[in-house]
Amino acid sequence: MTDAELNDRLLTNVIAFKHLQRERGMLRHFGAPGLDAFSLPTHPAESHFQQACFRTTQALAEGLPALEDFYRRQGIPAWRVAVLPGQDEGARLLGAHGYRPDNRLPAMGLALADIPDERPTFPLVETESQEEMVALNIRVWGKWDDLLCVWNQPPRLPVHTLVAREQGRALACGFSLDVDDTAGVYMVVTLPEARGRGLAAEVMKGLLSGARARGLAASVLQATEQGRSVYRKLGYRELGDWVNWARVA
Repeated sequence: MTDAELNDRLLTNVIAFKHLQRERGMLRHFGAPGLDAFSLPTHPAESHFQQACFRTTQALAEGLPALEDFYRRQGIPAWRVAVLPGQDEGARLLGAHGYRPDNRLPAMGLALADIPDERPTFPLVETESQEEMVALNIRVWGKWDDLLCVWNQPPRLPVHTLVAREQGRALACGFSLDVDDTAGVYMVVTLPEARGRGLAAEVMKGLLSGARARGLAASVLQATEQGRSVYRKLGYRELGDWVNWARVA
């Protein structure tokens, strides 16, 4: 499985993840062929929540005026367009329209057939409720309580959530979202006082084993700098950075 194929699966998965947020009233969406844009008008100054992505340069060129109008009509002061590895023509088009590189997100992925089925040794619980996952993320990030709490709203989130508990207390968690034959991994966090014990890696092993058991072929994610080394040790490989090109209204 090539890096380009895994990046394409990651893009599809991220768009599906954002639609879950939209369905719970968190995001708004603008769509055109090969182009998706999401906004968070309740937090207009948070530019990293105002994000668009495209499949081809032609789709970007044809949809860019409507995309910019989508953000301006909501009073969004700045937004970003993600440029994936290999989308150099799209980057040049954005640059010509006043966009500038803002930040980078490392993309990572693997084919499950390329790694051993390494089972977790720490006991994990698959939960239907997202309450522990939400509480852990609020504790770790220390902000965005209102945004994270939408995951507790019905209907049940169609994901596979694992929680590492000790003496009844949740210490680490994460979930995977299945889209076609690919598991996208999100919300992997560990309480600060429980770090250094390899719990995030244990949660990841559980998520990968579960994906394999469900017959999936690949796993993809966007890494933080802190989590990058953990994912490498589990067999994920670097797919190149997604570069966010920002535009100020």
